[in-house]
Amino acid sequence: MSDNTFELLDLFDSDVKTYDTAAVRKQRKSKSIYGDQLICLAALMGMSVWQSGLRALVICLGSVLVCVIADLVFCRMTGKTYNPKDLSTIAAGLCIALMMPAAVNYGIVAGGALLAIAVKHIFGGKDNYIFNPTCVAIAFLIICYPNDMLVYPAVGSKPELWGDTGVQLVSGIESYLLKLGTAPTVNYENIMLGSFAGPMGTTHVLVIAVCGICLMFRRSLSPLVMLCGLGSYCALTALFPVFSNIGDTLMLEISGGYLLFGFVFLAADPQTMPKTAAGKIVYGLVIGIVGCLFRHFGKVEGSFIFVLLIANALSLQLDDACAYVGAKVKQAFGYLRDNMGRYEALRDSAENEHKPKLTDTMEIIVPPTNYNMPPIDNKVTKINRRKSNIVTRYVDNLRIRRKKEMLVRKKQVRESENDYMNSMRLMMKKKKTPAPKTAEPKTVTGHIIKQPRKRSEQKNNKQGQ
Repeated sequence: MSDNTFELLDLFDSDVKTYDTAAVRKQRKSKSIYGDQLICLAALMGMSVWQSGLRALVICLGSVLVCVIADLVFCRMTGKTYNPKDLSTIAAGLCIALMMPAAVNYGIVAGGALLAIAVKHIFGGKDNYIFNPTCVAIAFLIICYPNDMLVYPAVGSKPELWGDTGVQLVSGIESYLLKLGTAPTVNYENIMLGSFAGPMGTTHVLVIAVCGICLMFRRSLSPLVMLCGLGSYCALTALFPVFSNIGDTLMLEISGGYLLFGFVFLAADPQTMPKTAAGKIVYGLVIGIVGCLFRHFGKVEGSFIFVLLIANALSLQLDDACAYVGAKVKQAFGYLRDNMGRYEALRDSAENEHKPKLTDTMEIIVPPTNYNMPPIDNKVTKINRRKSNIVTRYVDNLRIRRKKEMLVRKKQVRESENDYMNSMRLMMKKKKTPAPKTAEPKTVTGHIIKQPRKRSEQKNNKQGQ
């Protein structure tokens, strides 16, 4: 295996899949990534405390404390070892707190933190969850408590620490854009400094932008996801602007809601982000395009959180899909490169094969061509063609059919005669061949040989006479 690839165990089918990670090798470990995020989130927490008072500090610390305790309890319940150095739990607690209004109820904060850690352990822990736990918790709270999650204290007001907040609650920029098609009069300086109504940590546009740049230089934030997502979102917003002034529209769209905060701290989560460069590009484009469509045509406040959940569900197969499409595109380009102009070459070669090669002494014979021109003497003679009658055509066909029948009969008679003659020849051959002689036993004739008598016997015979 090359140095640019690594094996990844799939979550569902337990197959070892190899991904090309030449562009991802320089990405840092998750512990250092979450450590850099905590520094940036601490800066945003300080800005929130400076703007909203001590209630923002209590919300942040309470969310982190609930997340840590819940993580410890769930580790004991599932039989896992609790890791106190796991910074992802603290980062999730701070993200949940900074995405809430400063006047939110403490019970809602604790419920959101508990739900985020529960989602994390339901999927198997830190390295196994599919959906970002922070997004799941915020989406649940937006659906269940919209009156508490989507209204914010007025600019310059600091809620009370305990009991009634004692501040006026107003809608944010995103609500004005979606419901009224307008926006409150906010200049660029106030937008950069975060002097407008919104969640505690998402209104400080300048600080979030600086944090995003620092995280990209620290290799804790994927620039492909960030640039592709924001670029596609801004391009679609410029095509379908809310106002006639495109600059004001882009500024209000980026600063309103969870858009910029989500791109910097949630979209580039190393656990839910694709592993390859092509997968990250497609991941960012999906977030930007679907997020713009949701906000412009869905009219849903806080829609960026739901878009991130959709992108998390798709990120599981983005690496495989991009690898498959890339292989097919390379195959198509290779085929075009190898076969470009091949048809014309084959056609020319075929034409050249049929054309005779002429020499200097070869005579070219051009076939006569009838151009349907009148004769030279301008006398057109009419040719009387004898048209065949129907009766004659029928008679001719009858004659032809009879002739064919006669030929067939002759052929059949000839074949029958040949068969008869062949059978007769076989019979004659059988008669001429003599019957095989049977081997008779040989009779042996015996001859009696008269032997001469002995002399003594002859003398006795003579004496007896």
